[in-house]
Amino acid sequence: MPGGALPTLEAPLTFIAPTNTKPQVLMSANHADANIRTGAYHTLQVAIADARGLAERPNLDREGFSFETLPTRVTDFYDAGVVKGAYYDEIAAFLKRVTGAADAYVFDHTLRVEDPEKRQVKGARLPVTVVHNDYTETSAPKRVRDMYAPEIAERLLKGRFAILNVWRSIGSSAERFPLAVADGRTVRPTDHIAVDLVYPDRTGEVLYTAHSSGQRWYYLSGMLPTDVMVFKCFDSARDGRTRYTAHAGFANPFAPAETPPRESIEVRTLLFFA
Repeated sequence: MPGGALPTLEAPLTFIAPTNTKPQVLMSANHADANIRTGAYHTLQVAIADARGLAERPNLDREGFSFETLPTRVTDFYDAGVVKGAYYDEIAAFLKRVTGAADAYVFDHTLRVEDPEKRQVKGARLPVTVVHNDYTETSAPKRVRDMYAPEIAERLLKGRFAILNVWRSIGSSAERFPLAVADGRTVRPTDHIAVDLVYPDRTGEVLYTAHSSGQRWYYLSGMLPTDVMVFKCFDSARDGRTRYTAHAGFANPFAPAETPPRESIEVRTLLFFA
């Protein structure tokens, strides 16, 4: 691996190219299949440092991500009933504790599985390899309005709110296809490009990321079953703290050949601050 201040590897990340036409992602009806994207993309070899080597532990408001220890009672993450019950409660309580939020609400989760046969049987999705952020200035408030009665939503939107993702490896190893996250301070506002997510019954919006030379990228090596990566998808605060976290899965060129395919769960949450 290349040297440097931190243990670092070079690995491919796929970025969108700036465009004058708003790109689209045509979402697959079959979760086992890949989505269809418009726009131009290019894959670059990027230095991705191990966040475990940082002298100062990363945090949500500075870098936009953190890694935490979160034991769980859940043993089968493919049991949707258990995940929506026990795991959602664990995540909400955990996020209130680590962020100081007055309230935390888990609104969905996604399983991502590399192995095609297991993915199809379990109804999971492919890992996402295009660098992106899940919410925008338009889609984040819309999420609140979609989930609450109009009078409640408008009241909540007057205060600070955030959307966080809690990512966990649920297989025996995440080393073959880890998650890369960018230090939000190093991603320029112009690197964020709004993209429509087109479903049969609705259209959403996310941010894809263009590459720029100052970006700094990290992953978390050797994830244990109790490790989680937490990162911001949106923060309504405009006081200088990081508001978005560009992220993507990547093929680790240094993972041993016998490393099993990645299995992961990501949980998306709404946080409201007093």
